[in-house]
Amino acid sequence: MGAAIMRSVIPKLQHRVWQLSLSDRLHLAPLGPNTARTLDIGCGTGAWVLEFAAKYPHGHVTGIDLSAIQPTTTPPNVNFEISDMSATWSHPQKFDYIHSRTFAIGVNDWPKLVTNLWENLEPGGWVEFQEILSPFYCDDDTMPPALRLWNETFPVATAKVGLRLEAILGVPPLLEERGFVALGSATTKWPLGPWAKGEREKQIGAVFKSLDRDAQQWSSFRTDLELLMRSDVINALKGISMRLFTGVMGWTEDAVRQHIVEVENEIRAGGVHAYINVPVKLCRPSR
Repeated sequence: MGAAIMRSVIPKLQHRVWQLSLSDRLHLAPLGPNTARTLDIGCGTGAWVLEFAAKYPHGHVTGIDLSAIQPTTTPPNVNFEISDMSATWSHPQKFDYIHSRTFAIGVNDWPKLVTNLWENLEPGGWVEFQEILSPFYCDDDTMPPALRLWNETFPVATAKVGLRLEAILGVPPLLEERGFVALGSATTKWPLGPWAKGEREKQIGAVFKSLDRDAQQWSSFRTDLELLMRSDVINALKGISMRLFTGVMGWTEDAVRQHIVEVENEIRAGGVHAYINVPVKLCRPSR
């Protein structure tokens, strides 16, 4: 159980929604066109690795993950490794850019990971964390009862299996202590359903200043993102809840099924002003 559960049930949330959120940008770090060596930790299916390798064909991209779910046929500038990211890394050369996405929740030893980042990053290189914070946030009283119960139960269940849902928020001090300089932090929101009107565009526009869209394009962008978000979240809740709520919290399978039906009905009914916070953090070594 643990991080593998999270990563197995939200592949669409990791890839399709990220594509829309970043407007097809793969990173926020100011990388040059000749970025030579890139590492993606917790690469999952390898979708990000393959897209990055196509964008930077003169560089080499390595993706590492615990699960062998990546393509077996890859471009010449890509390789995948099945490896425990918490072990000491043994890469023969250092990297210019180290990337991770929805990875922090599964890290059990952050000091060890920070040491690995420091020892395997070239001077002047970049580290980028693209994360999601769960459970849901809600700034008003529109959280309905079934979703509220799920929102209260999920953190308890994940804590029991050793997962820290907001682990990324405690990482900057560890990075700074090791010698990294925190150079950028941006946060946007993924609304649960098409309720955000206007403010959402302003928030994304403030984070991703280089985007240039007219009002009609923004409206289409927002609707696509929110509908994908709602559909993917409903599917993700089913898998996460059955495994965690029965295996950890002692719920019966019938009770979980009934609860998820209630949550799904509440979400589809609309009017829930819930969202997921999405932070992106950048740093580089001070040396």
